[in-house]
Amino acid sequence: MKRSIAFLGIFASIAAGIITASPAAHAAIGGCTYRTTYTDTAGYYTSIPTVGLRGTNFCVLSRGSSNLGVYELQVTLFLCYGQDTNGLDGDFGPGTEAALKRVQAGLGLTADGVYGPNTRDALKWAWRTSAGNQRCLKLTQAPGPLHD
Repeated sequence: MKRSIAFLGIFASIAAGIITASPAAHAAIGGCTYRTTYTDTAGYYTSIPTVGLRGTNFCVLSRGSSNLGVYELQVTLFLCYGQDTNGLDGDFGPGTEAALKRVQAGLGLTADGVYGPNTRDALKWAWRTSAGNQRCLKLTQAPGPLHD
C-alpha cells in the first residue's frame, strides 16, 4: 500500500512538472534492471522497467541494456505504436533504439533513443487482462490507485 501511494506521488509530481529529467540528468539516474507489474482498479495490468523487482521506475534504458524491462518496453512499442524492434527479445539493440526514436519524435520528445522518466510518462503502455483484453494508456490515465 505504501509503495502504491509513493508510486502515485511520483507521478503526480512528474505530471505537475516538478520533476524533469534532461539528457544530462540521465547520467545521475540508475539503469533499469528489471520490471514491476502494476494492476489498476479495472483489472488491467502492465509491466514497466524498474530498478529491481518493485524498485523505483525512475530509471534509464539504452542501447546495450538486456533485461525484462527492455522486453516490456519492446512489447509496448510493438502493441501500442506498431513499431518493429527486431524482436521481443529483451535486448536493447539498434532495432529497439530506432523504434524508440521514432516514437519519441512522434510524441514531441527529444528523439535520443534513451528510455527515461520523460519517455516513461509520455508513453501509452500496453495494459492487458487475464481474459486477453488489451488497451494502451499512459500510467496516469489508468483507473487508480495502482498496486503491485
